[in-house]
Amino acid sequence: MQGSKYKRSTKTATRIYNRFEFWSVEDCDCKYCPNYNVKSKLCPLDVCAIADIKQEAARCEQQTQTPLTQ
Repeated sequence: MQGSKYKRSTKTATRIYNRFEFWSVEDCDCKYCPNYNVKSKLCPLDVCAIADIKQEAARCEQQTQTPLTQ
């Protein structure tokens, strides 16, 4: 039995150029939540499942915005 004609590289260098930094406020919209009811436009949950992520996204976006003072 012959070996494979394609040799697997022993060096696998993977580079990630666009690393994930943080969620944006638009990413945390209710319409993307699996609990969100599209027909009634209501959420059946008493407490938002991603409330902490929404707060973190808002905080990160405030920090990255720079005022235009010149």
